[in-house]
Amino acid sequence: MKLTLGYVNKKELKVLEPVLDNVLKKDVQFDVIQVREDELKFELKNLDLAFVPLPMALFIENIKFISNGAFVTNRLGLKTLRSNISKICVNGSNSTEYYLFRMLTNYRIPIEIMKNNKCEEGDAIIEYENFDISLDEIWRKQCGDLPIVISLIGSIKLSDNVLSKIKIIIRESASIQEGKGEILSYSKELGLKGRQSIMCFFQTCFKKGLCKNVIDPYIL
Repeated sequence: MKLTLGYVNKKELKVLEPVLDNVLKKDVQFDVIQVREDELKFELKNLDLAFVPLPMALFIENIKFISNGAFVTNRLGLKTLRSNISKICVNGSNSTEYYLFRMLTNYRIPIEIMKNNKCEEGDAIIEYENFDISLDEIWRKQCGDLPIVISLIGSIKLSDNVLSKIKIIIRESASIQEGKGEILSYSKELGLKGRQSIMCFFQTCFKKGLCKNVIDPYIL
């Protein structure tokens, strides 16, 4: 079985490297396709699976997520390139990182989004290491000792039955990566804390007025 899998950030694919490199041999082959984040919601109908940023779940009907293979981090922050921040580099306006920046900081000035990987014209960029301003510390003050879920593998095309089979394969791949210290245990299986993290994200988003409602995504 050959399935298309969309992704935005190469870091998302870390969990699947054993399958992609054919170290873990399975009867499923993933054809990975990099997609610009702001185009992802339009491309989902053409993809079997995709790593979907949390805010995008607000706009996509009938999307199903799986609890394995999520892109999860414990560290997130802002690397400043200039003293005054008016332009921030992010993957897109619906990126989880950008929403977290708006949810967790008190910046009142308008922030222009720069969709430029090199961030040549931006004043700051969101990073997972070597940042100047920590966002994960503020996250823990609001949500407690929970990981930060950036994206989930989701589909609007595949049935629960097919997704259940894919879950097993992704979990095996993730187990190998966790054993090598390449990913967090929550990337292998969200578990209770991972699911609580997702709920805290949407609750905080709603309280800050960035989300119109609090949603509870369907996670298989």
